[in-house]
Amino acid sequence: MSYYGYNNLFPPGQAQDRVRGSKMPTEGPELYNVEEAYTTENWIVRLYKVKDLDNFDRDHQSAMAFDKGTKKKRASKKRVARTLRVD
Repeated sequence: MSYYGYNNLFPPGQAQDRVRGSKMPTEGPELYNVEEAYTTENWIVRLYKVKDLDNFDRDHQSAMAFDKGTKKKRASKKRVARTLRVD
């Protein structure tokens, strides 16, 4: 969660973690169950708030996907070759 929103501070491809010496990915993490409540000016202290329950009894990930306009992918059933059982 410490890298949430970090890639939006810099032009694409130029965000870098100077301590670890590595470049940051162009897309940051997505938060489903918490939301950012407060961040200090230098990003040393970051506070997060647990999201409230949804009024429509959806999990947080489905509610967030609906707000974005996309559907949450459901786990597809694996197709297994059918076999004939003889008892």
